[in-house]
Amino acid sequence: MADAMAKTAPESGMAAFKSRGPRLGSAETQRETAQYITDMVLELRNLARSAELKTLSGLLEIAFYEAFSLANKVEIPPAEVERLKALEAAAKNVA
Repeated sequence: MADAMAKTAPESGMAAFKSRGPRLGSAETQRETAQYITDMVLELRNLARSAELKTLSGLLEIAFYEAFSLANKVEIPPAEVERLKALEAAAKNVA
């Protein structure tokens, strides 16, 4: 019975990450990779904090913020970029 439950349980950690298949270079893969790194670095940062390793904790904090920002990057649609440029030009003409 335990074997049946293990087969139906969702994968997690590195196994889940590796099982998604090779889509190297795609934005989705980069985002997933950054999210995985975010999770791992957060765990390491918390471990360093609990051991009062202040310098290491600080470096891991920086790595966490970098990975988090890449994992949660917002793409602006090209049409919206053009609209913002038009608004900027209109604002310059008013001023």
